[in-house]
Amino acid sequence: MRELRRHFPTKSANATNSAVGIIASSAVIASIFASVALILGGCRGRVLAPTTADGLRQELIERTRERDMARARLAELETEVARLAVERTPPIGSESTPALRAEAAAATPALAAVGISGLSAAKLLDANTATLALVLNPTDGLGRFLQVVGTVRVSVATLVPGREPLPVAGLTVGPLELRDSYRAGFLGAHYTLELPLRWDGSDPARAVAVSTEFTDALSGRKFASAATIPILPPLAPRTPVTQPGAPEVGSP
Repeated sequence: MRELRRHFPTKSANATNSAVGIIASSAVIASIFASVALILGGCRGRVLAPTTADGLRQELIERTRERDMARARLAELETEVARLAVERTPPIGSESTPALRAEAAAATPALAAVGISGLSAAKLLDANTATLALVLNPTDGLGRFLQVVGTVRVSVATLVPGREPLPVAGLTVGPLELRDSYRAGFLGAHYTLELPLRWDGSDPARAVAVSTEFTDALSGRKFASAATIPILPPLAPRTPVTQPGAPEVGSP
């Protein structure tokens, strides 16, 4: 009988062995989780205090930007000098043939219009105060954006229901200030002029009538444009959304 039990273990022996295996596996898993917890507990963020190197790095970035701007301005002046030299002494050779000069003149972009872009927006601040972001879009004969040099004169009048148009703002922008107002981004290249608007009375205006006149410094030509821009109401403050039964913000 003992020989038989040695070769054929009973059911209780098998159950005991299975329990021992499960306990051993649980111990291994528990040790793994403990190791991970120790590792994650040691990973803490560090806040580095400002050092002298940070200031030097920022100064280097600023000096690099100034150097790049100076180089770009120098290249621009060199191009202008070369253009003036060609006007005084046309180049000699096959590239100065009358046909090529005529083709180059035909391919040179020229200003055709200075329009008020639909990106322009007026925002109401209170009953009689608003701000206007006026976006100008100069284009050539192919309808493509063209950088320009000249002076812009802007006049703005508010449109209040039941009242005559009320002049509220006027602005004259010279060539240098206009160049500084150049913008380029996802919506394309343009010039943006900011104007504060204020009028008498408590009735809010519904729109503004804008007229512009650009005088080209190179040709002396004038380009006029006009548009009506609606005034957008101020954005309403957001109301926090709470779940039913949840405590209100600020409640103890």
